[in-house]
Amino acid sequence: MITRNLRDFVGRDWRAARAAKDDYWARRIARLGACEGLRIGDQLRQQARRQVPGWPSPADREQDLADHIALVTRLGHVGRTRRR
Repeated sequence: MITRNLRDFVGRDWRAARAAKDDYWARRIARLGACEGLRIGDQLRQQARRQVPGWPSPADREQDLADHIALVTRLGHVGRTRRR
């Protein structure tokens, strides 16, 4: 019984599952607004804090800031054209 369930799980159409999940969340947020996305994000943050009470550590926060700065820098270069 367990082996069959594992095979079913592994053999699942993961692309279809991902598409269904993306569609679900897109429709939910379209219906309930951006605040729903923020609410869900906060629930995920709270769950992470319950699992790892010290998260995010100071090092995690420093890395997150560095990653955001790098992204903003890269985005600042998007769309710039060279003029001669």
